[in-house]
Amino acid sequence: MNRTDFMEQLERLLQSITPAEREEALQYYNDYFDDAGAENEQEVIEALGNPARVAENIKRDLSENVGENVSRGAQPSDRAVIEYGKTGNEQNSFYEQDSIGQVPENKGESSRNQEHAPAPTAKKGMPGWAIVLITIAAVFASPILFGLAVGLLGLMIGVLATWFALIFTSAVVMLSMFIVLVVLCAVGVQCLVVDPLVGIALIGGGLICGGIGILFLMLTVALTGIVTPAVFRGIGRLFRGKKKEAEV
Repeated sequence: MNRTDFMEQLERLLQSITPAEREEALQYYNDYFDDAGAENEQEVIEALGNPARVAENIKRDLSENVGENVSRGAQPSDRAVIEYGKTGNEQNSFYEQDSIGQVPENKGESSRNQEHAPAPTAKKGMPGWAIVLITIAAVFASPILFGLAVGLLGLMIGVLATWFALIFTSAVVMLSMFIVLVVLCAVGVQCLVVDPLVGIALIGGGLICGGIGILFLMLTVALTGIVTPAVFRGIGRLFRGKKKEAEV
């Protein structure tokens, strides 16, 4: 329930009293809310209770005032100014009389409303000692955090360097085996005329080196074209998944 709902219900519940009395009561509570401030609206509503109880208190005060005026003889210059909003033992009413039959200027109304209005709730913030401790901890932890960040960065660079060094080494071995293949085959062909057995051995050794070169060629192609892109795609998906979880 907000202020508008409270005042609308209270106005409906006060239809049985005179328009002047109803207007005075509604004006009092509107001033009550204004003095308390919009930030304390819910506290005011909780302090006053439900509109039905407030309306009952107003009607009871009015009936008591009428009875007192009848018993003592009401004077035309009398005007009852009722303080609403209190229940039980705290509820009371007071009267102000004007000798010339006019309503006196209500100079103390604002101050009374402020006295009865709920005190603004102080905003709960972080205690000063906690802020000091966090600041000191951040100062002492900053070198450690910086060292960890540098170490992690160095580790990532080391892993990447090792990975690309492995690919480079595989490519170098592949090229070396193909070069040895060409050289041994060329020398072996020349030796076939002089010593066929030596020539055949050289050619066979060259073919073995060629086979090894083909294996390293396959390894280089696999590392460069298949494994490396797959690793980077996996890292990208991992970071994207963490980003989505953070957004959720």
